[in-house]
Amino acid sequence: MILEKEKTGFKDFISAGALIAIAWSLYQLYLVIFGFQVGYLQRPLHLVFALALTFFLRPLARAEISWIKSIKGLAVTIDAGLIALCFAIGIYVMISLPRIVTRMQYVDDLYKLDYFFAIIAILLVMEACRRLLGWSLVIVGVIFIVYGFIGPWIPGGLSHNGISFRHFIDMNFLTVQGMYGIPIGVSVRYVFYFVLFAAFLELSGGGDLFIDLARRLTGTTRGGSAKTAVVASSLMGTISGSAVANTVGTGVFTIPLMKKSGYTSTFAGAVEATASTGGQIMPPIMGAAAFVMAEMVGVPYLKIMEIAVIPAIIFYISIFAIVDLKAQKDGILGMKKSELPTFRSIYRRIHLIIPLIVLVTSIISGSTIMMAAFRSIVTVVIVSWIRQEDRLGPYQILKALQKGAEKAPVIAVPAALAGIIVGVVTYTGLGLKFSYLVLAVSGGHLLLALFLVMITCIILGMGMPTTAAYILGAVIMASVLQDLGINRLAAHMFIFYFAILSMVTPPIALCAYAAAGIAGSNIMRTGVQAFALSLAGFMVPYVFVFNNALLMQGSVLEVLGVSISCAFGVWALAGVVVGYFFGRLNYMTRLILLVAAVSLVSPQLVTDAIGISLIIAVIGIQNFLMKFTKVKT
Repeated sequence: MILEKEKTGFKDFISAGALIAIAWSLYQLYLVIFGFQVGYLQRPLHLVFALALTFFLRPLARAEISWIKSIKGLAVTIDAGLIALCFAIGIYVMISLPRIVTRMQYVDDLYKLDYFFAIIAILLVMEACRRLLGWSLVIVGVIFIVYGFIGPWIPGGLSHNGISFRHFIDMNFLTVQGMYGIPIGVSVRYVFYFVLFAAFLELSGGGDLFIDLARRLTGTTRGGSAKTAVVASSLMGTISGSAVANTVGTGVFTIPLMKKSGYTSTFAGAVEATASTGGQIMPPIMGAAAFVMAEMVGVPYLKIMEIAVIPAIIFYISIFAIVDLKAQKDGILGMKKSELPTFRSIYRRIHLIIPLIVLVTSIISGSTIMMAAFRSIVTVVIVSWIRQEDRLGPYQILKALQKGAEKAPVIAVPAALAGIIVGVVTYTGLGLKFSYLVLAVSGGHLLLALFLVMITCIILGMGMPTTAAYILGAVIMASVLQDLGINRLAAHMFIFYFAILSMVTPPIALCAYAAAGIAGSNIMRTGVQAFALSLAGFMVPYVFVFNNALLMQGSVLEVLGVSISCAFGVWALAGVVVGYFFGRLNYMTRLILLVAAVSLVSPQLVTDAIGISLIIAVIGIQNFLMKFTKVKT
């Protein structure tokens, strides 16, 4: 029976898109098994596969352009031509590799074909990016490119000497800067392998195990359906690393569950969007931007995992507290035991957690990120054979190779365009100019400078993916924060957080949009609600900037002290958001609790004492009002 399914299933792979996707995955596995090629080859080939797959998965036939649709076969012909151009670029790079590796950058002459293929590659990146994400990032890219060329004619402090066309082509096509710079390098060496690992784990049933485990742990508690969403999204975030993918993957199950329990559509969508956004800050597999941060800061990814742990836990404590207080306020009970998976069914699949354990232990033991991910993929295949229902045969393995590659272009293509922008920013010195501008506007006041950086990152995140938003924010703004005395890790982590939180910040909140679509709720209301639920995420970065102990940089007592204080602070803030804290809050008690929350997240002993005292005062007032109401009735 299984063999028959395998034979009929192989027909699914007889298509150009499937073959490109599988070939890309096999190429990436070849790199990790037999050793990485030089960046001058691996990065262009990685981009070639990403572009070709994009043009197959997002064909022009779907475009709402009447004249293209009116000519039969035109869209297919254009897409086939674009895919052919992609592979032509790859072939040209392979043929030219000896010359590219040995030439002197910005000194040796360029060939005419260098200009031709470079221009084609840049245009293909922009078109692929448009198909994947719309016009926003493309427009930003064009603005920066134009800025690079017209620098001498720009008045004021933003003027510069300009980039010559020759140097622009050299930088973006014949070096490992620009288009083939750090962002695409991170996609090649890190992100692709984790996307592939997630695809294998999902097909083996690991994703379903996480959801069932979350349901079993929290389902019977007060507001259990929403708590299931929070726990499931945090667990799924450890393997997906994508906020929108996490929202869709868990939301199709958890949002209907929350609505059935009594939560409104808007609240259910907001909870899922916020919890899924937090998945990008949850180790061991954070969002793609975390790998970029490791490269830009120059530290091992293990260090990024380490400093992200406590802020991520506090973020989820906040959401957990909000859904619990909301359940108290609205009288929402837990689910019945009969509705939950049995411990026996979970225990029979618990072996599917082993690949995640292998991943974490491999990273901790000092293995390279790609080797750790590769070991985990192999482990998924091995442990899947423990149970017949989870078994990955040849067909499922090919399917995982295909699905993993199909999810990778949305990271690789924007990374290439972000690399072009970073190249322009670096070449023109725009980062330093922005630093002077922010310092001038803020007058050197740290809090105001932090606020300006936060707004900039959120605005960038509205028009582009988290990774691109972080890259631009870091290139332009990180030096500002460092000039104001913030250490390098904290500065980059601050920018990283707000690039992520743009996913739940109106008016353009991509995670909230995805969740609203599943919940059937109003998009803007869901976005506003998600923003309110994520307020703790907006406060935590300010805490670790002023007290690095939250990033595990300090003594054990310092780390524990600031962590506990911050946890109490977000608990109080949850009460403010919901309007319930040991009873319904009136305007006065809500204001007092807000002051308590702000005091507790301020890393000073005096403010902590004030915050705790105010929380105790609110609890006392609430108990008095409750008793008074009972006596009166």
